Amino acid sequence: MTDHKKLSFTATLQIAGCPLNTLDSMCTGPIILSSPINNLNPVMDGGRAIGMFNCSDEDWHLGRDSGLITFDRGASAQSLVLYFRHFDGGYRLYLRSGEHLGEGVFTNANGVVDVQPIKASDPSLWKIVDAQTGQPFDLTQCEGPDCDIKLTSADGHPVESHYLYPVGAFLACYPAAHQGDLRLIIQEREVDWLNAD
Repeated sequence: MTDHKKLSFTATLQIAGCPLNTLDSMCTGPIILSSPINNLNPVMDGGRAIGMFNCSDEDWHLGRDSGLITFDRGASAQSLVLYFRHFDGGYRLYLRSGEHLGEGVFTNANGVVDVQPIKASDPSLWKIVDAQTGQPFDLTQCEGPDCDIKLTSADGHPVESHYLYPVGAFLACYPAAHQGDLRLIIQEREVDWLNAD
């Protein structure tokens, strides 16, 4: 019988050294994104998308002035702490910090990895692969506090860092996504269910 607690942990994620959080935690104003699956689809509210910003002030102003982005920078948000709960077949991710505390990580119909309240269904099931070895991630074999990983949905769709020109990126997951690496920074190991209140 699998000891799920032994394989569960809390951690933050980074892309290229930049911490991930929900876009609405880092911005003000309407956050409008186009679907990574089909740019011709209607635009959508991207506030709950998980992403990062990595740009100069000049790039930010270029994005705003050209209409490529619809929002402004907000206060600097802390890294989003996620609870990686182990299940048979993968991990489900739950938020353990920020304004969406207690919600889960899902993939929406437009291919965006976002956070939603947990209602009728559990959060998405993710497979984690060690980016160095290509083997399934094993917390018991990860000696240091951090490692590079790749995420894949339970149905085999890769997670990519979808570029948000010219200011950053958000996570996307769909059949034609280009697999990207994420830096996993472990906060605490062998974590059991946490009270989100």
